[in-house]
Amino acid sequence: MHPGLKDLLLINQYVANKKIIFLSIETPLPNLFKKITQLIPSYSIGLQIRREYRHISMGLRAFKLKDIDIIFVFEIYNQHLLAVLPLLAFRGKEVLISLHGNQQFAMNSRIKFWGLLYLKKYLQFFNNLKVILFEIDDNVIPEKFRLPAASKVIIPHPIISEATPRLRAGERLPVDAKIKLGVVGMIRQDKPISKLIGILQDYVAANEQKCELMIGTPFGQKPDYLDQLGVALYDTTKEEDYISVLKQIDILVIHYDKDRYYYRTSGVISDAGSCGCYIIASDYPVIKHQVNWPIQIGSTFSNFDEIGSLINQAITHIREKGQDNHGIWREQRTAEAIAKILFPNNSEQNRNP
Repeated sequence: MHPGLKDLLLINQYVANKKIIFLSIETPLPNLFKKITQLIPSYSIGLQIRREYRHISMGLRAFKLKDIDIIFVFEIYNQHLLAVLPLLAFRGKEVLISLHGNQQFAMNSRIKFWGLLYLKKYLQFFNNLKVILFEIDDNVIPEKFRLPAASKVIIPHPIISEATPRLRAGERLPVDAKIKLGVVGMIRQDKPISKLIGILQDYVAANEQKCELMIGTPFGQKPDYLDQLGVALYDTTKEEDYISVLKQIDILVIHYDKDRYYYRTSGVISDAGSCGCYIIASDYPVIKHQVNWPIQIGSTFSNFDEIGSLINQAITHIREKGQDNHGIWREQRTAEAIAKILFPNNSEQNRNP
């Protein structure tokens, strides 16, 4: 699971009279099984076999659980639902399943689409199965990829509770402080940011008295071309270093591939918001909601030509409002707030009315 989802583990303490168990497919594999699948010439086939094992293993664990009321599944992959869904459905307990982008993936993959159809049938016949959607409903995507209305629960993406904004309420940056623009995260195919970095470099070159650029990425996956850019690079392999870099950045700028992120939350955006960054990101429905609800902590762009003016607006926002909006934004994304959405009649607040 994405580390940014770990605050969901805190939900239990805000729910009265219900015991929630959390399951993840990211579990250790038997060494012999792992070695055998790694010998398969095709990495993709070996990977899918390991994932299938993890899904079935997770389903078997769910079937064996005792003295529980709710099972919360952090993530499943559409193409591996054949064996795990019966194990979850026939357990008889309420099951909350986070798809975390798998509806988006089904738009471009036939096998993932078949898996989504399979899931929809289960949702129609088993009332104990519900799907967790982050941020907004799926009515922004084509109808054939949507889930049954009665089977959806929409929650905000949780914050990282231990990562707090650098500036306190009412505090502002010194007038002579340089604004730090940042790009953070794994730089891979669905995060095509090389052009974006060039735009940011040009902006900094034209405004070098008031801005500087920094890039944070895991060095083990760092593209070689980053070393040639003359930009400050920071290793974000360790979570504490990742959080530290985000807390230094005033404005995070990020761009995603539309085919993979049009209907999908961004963990980096959630983490950056937790740390107090103003965020400039791609104008997709879920991301737009992330940076504007319940209050604005960023803005979105439809084309690269908008970025310069959006940075100017962001700087004005930071000078005038600091990170005050982030406190309001965080309040609606805590485990306690999410517990009230998931279990409005069983939240800790309602235990002693």
